[in-house]
Amino acid sequence: MRHKIKKILLLDYSPRRIAMSCAIGVFIGFSPYVGLHTGLAMGASFLFGLPLYPLILGAYITNPFTLVPVYTLCYKFGALITGRHITTMPDFSNFEYTAMIHTAKTFFIPFFVGTHLLGLILAVITYILSYHLVKKYKGRVA
Repeated sequence: MRHKIKKILLLDYSPRRIAMSCAIGVFIGFSPYVGLHTGLAMGASFLFGLPLYPLILGAYITNPFTLVPVYTLCYKFGALITGRHITTMPDFSNFEYTAMIHTAKTFFIPFFVGTHLLGLILAVITYILSYHLVKKYKGRVA
């Protein structure tokens, strides 16, 4: 982990650009678009001229080892914010279209709210922390 942080600190970009790259990467990492994180990070790097390395590191917060705990936390956060909770598991033996839609709305609304809102909050925190860390490091090295 130290090596990865050192690599970010040594990037030849301003502290603001590095911090923005880290923050957007974290936001992408918490987004519910599993399978698109790498593409989103590459697209953000291209569109905004940000360094790719911090974007990719942030986007890979959700990986096969962290996916379940991260998305569980996001769902619970979204359920707390929206007030919607799954109270019972659906009955798959008697599964009708309306029941499927109700179950999907009950789960996906808190999940999407939780992933996006928690991602935004953590992105802001990441920006602040990484900006100050990079600024302090570059001030000491210069």
